[in-house]
Amino acid sequence: MSRGISACGRLALVLLALAWPQQFLSAQENIYPEGAEGGQQLAAKLRANQPAEDSHWDGTLQITGHNHKMISVPVVCTTLTTVSNWTVTYVTTETNGAGAEKLVVIHAGEAPNQYLYAQAAAGAALGEPKPVSAADADVALGGSDFWLSDLGFEFYHWPEQRVRKDLGSVRRSRGVHVLESVNPHPTPGGYGRVVTFIDKESEAPIEASAYAADGKTKLKEFSLGSVTKINGHYELKDMEISNRKAGSHTTLLFDLKTK
Repeated sequence: MSRGISACGRLALVLLALAWPQQFLSAQENIYPEGAEGGQQLAAKLRANQPAEDSHWDGTLQITGHNHKMISVPVVCTTLTTVSNWTVTYVTTETNGAGAEKLVVIHAGEAPNQYLYAQAAAGAALGEPKPVSAADADVALGGSDFWLSDLGFEFYHWPEQRVRKDLGSVRRSRGVHVLESVNPHPTPGGYGRVVTFIDKESEAPIEASAYAADGKTKLKEFSLGSVTKINGHYELKDMEISNRKAGSHTTLLFDLKTK
């Protein structure tokens, strides 16, 4: 693929970024040393990976529970960029007796993420989003398997980052960097570590696995889905996240015609 995959947000996730835009860059020799030094360099690069332009898309969260019943939740995402930061906003529509939700994630490179979140009761108007700390952002968006923190790629901000060359260098027939992000203070039920497989050419995450506080029990698996060619460049059609603990699965489908 010679042109970029563009979508809204960076996910990614875990990933991370439940929904995220990633643009394929020209091939680069990005070699990061194994261990903490390379991990810090790679994580810093991912934190600074600001979208080149504003974007907007409509999509659907298709959530399949452990009972195999599927629920579809419409979602709209908007990315706005400035000189100093970029903001990704997700808005879900009221459906299936659940109220609308709104998440705003403000990214600013090395600065901590800022999360603003609002959830309406069924039949009620959606209020203004209020600040949520990163520690309290392990909350499902729209009843899906994507947490607010997943969509913010919070694990790239954890203090312990390591490049792992012992976990392989190829994924889905692509050369990859492997980044292990370790959370020194996981919340109850939260992630203890996240392993992300990052395409060397695009520096975009293509798969990720999230583990519990013990570092061994796998909680979630994320992967980018298929792509299609739109107006001469490649667009991401879907992404998936599986929640092993809950026995559920969410697919985010992008309505490429409305982008």
